[in-house]
Order: sequence, then structure tokens, then C-alpha cells
Amino acid sequence: MLMDDADTLVAFPDVRVLRSTAPALLCRIGEKSVWLPRGHISGKLWCTGDRGKLLIRRWVARDRHLIDLHGAAITSPAPARARVRRPAQLHLVRSELDAHHAE
Repeated sequence: MLMDDADTLVAFPDVRVLRSTAPALLCRIGEKSVWLPRGHISGKLWCTGDRGKLLIRRWVARDRHLIDLHGAAITSPAPARARVRRPAQLHLVRSELDAHHAE
């Protein structure tokens, strides 16, 4: 297999199908969500919810930034840890109408 052959298939082992249409699948690969045309992929993933291995043409994987020019998977930088905000304490507020009915 030539590393420069754009039509060779690249295997992605843990892919999840988020949406499916007749011409394409919206897939989650690593940290990325990408539309992949059905004519340029191969595997047993067909509809929303399917998970597993997907083979993608090398040129499509490069175009979608899933691999670099050498064929290595491009990893997303680790997401910055968001500061967890706790919910504010809730207070019961009575309206004038509620106060009037309480009398």
C-alpha cells in the first residue's frame, strides 16, 4: 500500500453515527463530528446509533482533518477544563396574590 494513494482506505476503529441521510453519514470520530459521503466510506455502519469500525478514503480523511499528510491520526488538543458552576440557591418568593389568599 502506497502512503500517497489517496483512494486507499484508512480504518477508524471507534466511530459513532450521529445522523444518517441517503448521501452521507454524520459521524463522531474522536473529538470531531464530520459528514462523510457514503460513496467514500466502507463498513457496517449505516444508520443513526451504529458504532464500530469505519473505513474512509484517505483523501476524505485528510480533507476532514482526521489524519495528517503522513497518515497519522490528528488528535484534538485536550479541552480546557471548564470551571464547574454550582446552581444558585433558589428562594421561594410569594406574590401579593399568594399573600392575599393566605389570609
